[in-house]
Amino acid sequence: MQRVWAVALWVSCSAWAAGKTDRGSSLGNAKEDSAPGDAVVALNGLPRPTEAPDVALLRGLIWSFEPNPAEIRSLAIEDLGLLGDTRALNPLAQLVVDPNPMVQVAALRAVALMRHPRAEEILCNVVRHPQLSEKLKLRALEWVVFQRTPTSQTFLQQVSTGPSFSRALQNQAKLLLNDMKKEVWP
Repeated sequence: MQRVWAVALWVSCSAWAAGKTDRGSSLGNAKEDSAPGDAVVALNGLPRPTEAPDVALLRGLIWSFEPNPAEIRSLAIEDLGLLGDTRALNPLAQLVVDPNPMVQVAALRAVALMRHPRAEEILCNVVRHPQLSEKLKLRALEWVVFQRTPTSQTFLQQVSTGPSFSRALQNQAKLLLNDMKKEVWP
């Protein structure tokens, strides 16, 4: 019986040493013997890096939309922004109009962290939205600048001269345009 245990231990150790279930391989690429769609799990039970962004995105979306305390929701929303996965932009756009102001600011910050045409569109739509607070619109206007695109500069020019925007938004857009003229654009 001891011999069976020794052989089983030797086989499992040799398989581990060959890299079939190597913990260290979770830091590298997926093995050649697994198909790209297969869910390969390391010994510690955590997904490999090929699946990790999908799992993190799903967990962030679940925690941000479930009825949790506002602090938990805002942390989950900010984590979505830090992931940088553009698939989260549409759910984040829904969270910008959440009744809770803490969730609104977290969602707006998460959108602003992503440099993508859809993120710029969401930020511009927040500035145009008729029912959102002036404070949230001012933050969105400040974060449009970080998209660093010609369309964001054009939008700031429209806000600075547009009669449909409040005086505070127009002044903020003028200040941002003056700051942008001092900087070198890509």
